[in-house]
Amino acid sequence: MLAPDHDPSIENEPHLAAGTFDLDDSEVAAERVLARDRNRETEHDAVDHVVWDEPTRHAPIAGEPDPSQLTYASWLAKNIAATSWTKSWILTLVTAAVAGPFAVLATLFMAFEQDLASAVSLIAVTVIAPVTEEVMKIAAALWVVEKRPFWFKSITQILLCAAAGGVLFGAIENLIYLHVYIPDAGPSLARWRWTVCVGLHTNCSFIAGVGLARIWYNCIREQHRPIIGLGMPWFFIAIVGHGLYNFTVTMLELGGWLQF
Repeated sequence: MLAPDHDPSIENEPHLAAGTFDLDDSEVAAERVLARDRNRETEHDAVDHVVWDEPTRHAPIAGEPDPSQLTYASWLAKNIAATSWTKSWILTLVTAAVAGPFAVLATLFMAFEQDLASAVSLIAVTVIAPVTEEVMKIAAALWVVEKRPFWFKSITQILLCAAAGGVLFGAIENLIYLHVYIPDAGPSLARWRWTVCVGLHTNCSFIAGVGLARIWYNCIREQHRPIIGLGMPWFFIAIVGHGLYNFTVTMLELGGWLQF
């Protein structure tokens, strides 16, 4: 066997040889960006990147992490203890109010819906619109449950935020329909929209809120990251219920059985 013509030890690798390996300009710039991001990173950002929730780091396999290590459970417990009921309710009311702007974004979908052909419009009314609207109405509360679950102290607060999204969306939708799309609407249509339609949006959002509450409660009880799948059945019920209502009303209007 011939001897190698050079020393094969790893000490001669370029990245280990002192003074012989220089970063190119792009790598230097990337390192500056990474360093800047690390300096700006808060504990709330860092918890999204901890490895202790990985399967190979599961406590029965790898043992309990050192108390000094940041874990989702320690981050959650620390922030729950630091969040008072007063602060929690203030944040709850802010979240409920923020549901309004998200509802405005959802109402923009109606402009698209108005321009569709009749066959496609039926799909938009019974499928696309319910999905879009139900997601947008709970979007603010869903963000809190997923990113800042310690802001909430009770299931009641979550249901309040969800229902507020439905009420605000229904009100904004009515203002658009009754003052833009149908400015000469009669009193019967106005009564229908302010009672039945607002009630529909509120109830569907409340049902979706039950799904949010399940996600949140499991997260707080088990001290692990929120599992969005736990709320999916309730989201589905809200969307299907909304879609069935839209389909029924559309068919009644097309058949001449529902007139205002």
